[in-house]
Amino acid sequence: MARSTSTPAERFAAKTTPGPIPPGLTTPCQLWPEESLDRDGYGRFWADGRTHAAHRWGFEQTHGPIPPGLELDHLCSVRRCVADDHLDPVDHRTNVLRSTGPSAINARRTKCSNGHDLTNPANVHVAYPPSHPNGMRKCRPCNRDHTRRARVAALPTRTTPERTAA
Repeated sequence: MARSTSTPAERFAAKTTPGPIPPGLTTPCQLWPEESLDRDGYGRFWADGRTHAAHRWGFEQTHGPIPPGLELDHLCSVRRCVADDHLDPVDHRTNVLRSTGPSAINARRTKCSNGHDLTNPANVHVAYPPSHPNGMRKCRPCNRDHTRRARVAALPTRTTPERTAA
């Protein structure tokens, strides 16, 4: 069987198919074939003697190397999209906060579960435990109510012994 003489760029272009135009963008997604996805849903591409993330390889062919400390954010939220105009180099925090994960959802919340305003700095305490080095918001009124209930529950109950006649 003869080896293909096509360039990596030609093989890359041959693998993509146009997809829908996502809201907020003007061009359609360029979708990578499902049979060439990794377990996280990102495209894999063989070039230069090794496997690359397809979206990263395509972006670097058009825009040059991705700056150190940055990663590519899919503006269309489609992991198998390799359209370079749908990719934006950002830091990890920005990428996570633009997503639909629990951290991003919590960061966008403006009210706590009891309806207190989380945009008012007087209502918010930011804690910095080791597991959340960038901080974790806590509602002050809810925390105050929780602490009061815990103190009341922890108070010992006083029972006076019955007096007996001596």
